[in-house]
Amino acid sequence: MIVEITTHGSTIKRNHDSFIISNPNEKTEVPAEKISAIIISANSLVSTQAIKLAMEKQIHVVFSNWSGHPFARVWASSAGKATELRRWQYLNQDTAVGLEISLDIVTKKLRRQKKLLVELKHNREKKFHEIDEAISTFDSVLKKLRLENNLTKDRLLGLEGWCAKQYFRAISAILPRRWQFKERSQHPARDEFNAALNYIYGMAYSSVEKIIILSGLDPNAGFYHADSYGKPTLSYDIMELVRSTVDKSLISIFTKKMVRDNWFERQEDGAVFLAKNGRMSVISKYVNENIKSVEKEAWNYCRKIIAMYGS
Repeated sequence: MIVEITTHGSTIKRNHDSFIISNPNEKTEVPAEKISAIIISANSLVSTQAIKLAMEKQIHVVFSNWSGHPFARVWASSAGKATELRRWQYLNQDTAVGLEISLDIVTKKLRRQKKLLVELKHNREKKFHEIDEAISTFDSVLKKLRLENNLTKDRLLGLEGWCAKQYFRAISAILPRRWQFKERSQHPARDEFNAALNYIYGMAYSSVEKIIILSGLDPNAGFYHADSYGKPTLSYDIMELVRSTVDKSLISIFTKKMVRDNWFERQEDGAVFLAKNGRMSVISKYVNENIKSVEKEAWNYCRKIIAMYGS
């Protein structure tokens, strides 16, 4: 289990092989053997003995901000399994193993995006040729991924990019005319939908990175995005697996006409950002509908990578 400390004024102490977790409202004793990680996102006091117990039991202790983004982690001073795991991770970024992981990630991502497109098509009385064309593109690319020999990461990136263009064209087509957009835009967004999408993706990145750190893997050493030096590339990799889940929630906000003009701020250079009202609404949507499934997917894929290390 993962213990999350989210109440300000909490304390964590040790009692033999258990943790005593207290806050102004309650006090709980949890055996260390039941805990896989402790995440602290509130102002808290942690005793040195509690940290020692966590290190003895190889329990990850992670400090995060209010949104769940990790900013520090307590490491054991002696080398352990995580050290060996990360060494394997670094050595396999540009090997056949790394390519296998990359192909798996891209294939899963495209299958899930195609599934979302099919759902969007079937849930609408009006026919959209953009959706049909996108589905056709995805079918073609998925066939190439199955049949082509000697695929490279550059080839995967090219095929994925081809699908992405059709995917977002289809999504724009089904939105109310007020919120339609020309293309995917980031850093900064140039329209309201992409502004909201960038924000909700940011929350998903934080969730994914938290799980990667807890698993013992290095979020900065990816396989598919391995060439982005100095970036959390494994977070980018695993994020690909959950995009369609997050996309679906955000699309529903726009198609159900829940969005308001005062959700957004537009700057003189044309950049668009979420205002406070928009941020609160998107955060609520993510927490209520996405965070559990995003973290579960991240855990499952981290375990898959770790299993490859042990084989």
